[in-house]
Amino acid sequence: MTHKRFVPLAALLAAAVAAPPAFSEGSPWLPAPGAGTISVSYVSQEATEFYRAAVKGPTPAGGHELGQETLWVNGTYGISDSLALDFRVGAAESSFMAGPSAPFPPKENLSGLQDVNAGLVWRFRDEVVSSGPSLALRAAAIVGGSYTTGYISSLGDGGDGGEVSLLIGKYVGERGALSAELGYRYRNSNIPADTFLNLSAGVLVGDRVGLNLGYRMTDAESSGLDIGVRPFSPSRFPELQEDIELVIGTVSIGLTETTNLGISYGSVVGGRNTAVSDVLSLSIGFSFDTY
Repeated sequence: MTHKRFVPLAALLAAAVAAPPAFSEGSPWLPAPGAGTISVSYVSQEATEFYRAAVKGPTPAGGHELGQETLWVNGTYGISDSLALDFRVGAAESSFMAGPSAPFPPKENLSGLQDVNAGLVWRFRDEVVSSGPSLALRAAAIVGGSYTTGYISSLGDGGDGGEVSLLIGKYVGERGALSAELGYRYRNSNIPADTFLNLSAGVLVGDRVGLNLGYRMTDAESSGLDIGVRPFSPSRFPELQEDIELVIGTVSIGLTETTNLGISYGSVVGGRNTAVSDVLSLSIGFSFDTY
C-alpha cells in the first residue's frame, strides 16, 4: 500500500469515528506537519428510559422524554510527524420536565457551554515506516463547562481535570482499518474517575464512502453513588457512578478532496445511572494545510 492511499482512507475513517464527540477519542493517524482538520457536528440524544443504578425503567414522570442537543466543534493540527494538537468545544441545550411525584426537581431547557477538552498526541510508532500497528499516547486537559449541575437534565458533571489514553490503529488491506483507545479520566468536585474504551472497525466502499461500526464504554469507579441509594440526593448527580456502553454506526461521504459529511446513529446498550439514549449525529469536516 502506498502512502498516498493512506490519505483519503484515513480522512474518511477518521470522520466516521468522530461522531458523536460526547465521548473523547483521539486518533493514532496524525495530520501532516502544518496540516489539520476542523469539523462541526450536531448531536441529538433522546431517551424515555433510564438506569437507576443498574435497573432500567422509565424516566421520572412515567417515561417523559429526556433530550439534549449539542453543537460541537472539533479540530486537529499536526505539529510534526509524531506530534499533533486536538480540541473539542461545544454548546448544548437539554429538555425535560419531571412530574410532581418525581424524585428529581423539575427543570426544563437547561443550556450552556460544554466541557472543553484539549490534548496533545504523541505517535511513537507509525505503521507506514515500521511493522505492526500505529501507536500513540494522548494527554488532555478538561475544563468544566458553564452549566448548572444537580439536575437529571444537566449537560455534564461540571468538573475540571485531565485524561490519558493509549491509541492503536492498523490499516487492513487496501480498504479497511481498525482502531482502539484505552484511557483513564480524572476530574475534581468529587466526580468518580473512570476508564474508557473506544473500538472501531471501518471500510472504504468505492472511493468516497466510508462505513464504520464503533463500540464505546465508560466505566466509573465503584466509589460513586447510585440513584435512590443513600446518601444520594439530586444535588449530588455529578458524584454518581455513571457507566455507559454505546454502539454506533457511521457513514462518511467524501464530498470533495478536503470536505466530508458524516451521519451517525447509535444507542446505549448498557449502563448504570445513565439515560438509555438514542443518538443521532450529523457532521461536516474540512481539511486544510498551512504549507
